[in-house]
Amino acid sequence: MSTTSQGNRIKSPQSESNGETPKYHWNLQVLLREAIFGVNDGLVATIGLVSGEALSHQSHGSIVIAGLSSVGAAMVSMSVGSYLATVSQNDWVHQQIKEQQADIQNHPHQEAQEVTELLEDIGIPDRSIAQIRKDIISSRPRWLKFMVREALGVHPNHQETPLANAVTMAIAVMVGSSPPILPFLLPLPTLTARDLAWALSLLAALTVGAIKGRLTGSSLVLSSLQFGILASLSAAVGAGIGWALGLLGA
Repeated sequence: MSTTSQGNRIKSPQSESNGETPKYHWNLQVLLREAIFGVNDGLVATIGLVSGEALSHQSHGSIVIAGLSSVGAAMVSMSVGSYLATVSQNDWVHQQIKEQQADIQNHPHQEAQEVTELLEDIGIPDRSIAQIRKDIISSRPRWLKFMVREALGVHPNHQETPLANAVTMAIAVMVGSSPPILPFLLPLPTLTARDLAWALSLLAALTVGAIKGRLTGSSLVLSSLQFGILASLSAAVGAGIGWALGLLGA
């Protein structure tokens, strides 16, 4: 009896062992995490790159090529990294569940005592623990499900989908990279495109920060400032490197 994961969707141990049709759940919190991470990475990395390219006196065409190449590479690397990280995490969770299943099979008395301890930890009255423990351990699927949730801290809704995470990451990186790279795709002078890229990137960072604050219930102002400062710092670092290289004639 094992848990078969579909990433953000998972078959619970109980439904699988009973032959029921598994119920799947999408974990929107995980996708939000990947989206915020991807947008921030795309925005911060790209504004730093184009700032450095622009201030090192590269041609307009060179900036466009470097920017688009960077966006493409970031989309691939970040999405692949997200996919592999999710697969590794799910594999580890599955192994923990298998070990828990084996412990119940091979050491039932010890695991039953752990059920008692867990019930005490979550505040079940002493007078009720014996009956609740009896109800839990009377069914192996129920017992495993309880131990998976309470002992391992694994909940079906918290499992992640590797492909969904990877696609979300790739799209988020592309979206985040758009504000700093789009001005250079327009028929504008390089300096004008650079200044517009800075303005759009700062606006995008503040907007993403506000959206994150809204979705997570945190302060909109602090969240916006956090993203804005990160984007500004990246632009400053890239601009500083580009300016220095320009002085050296690189």
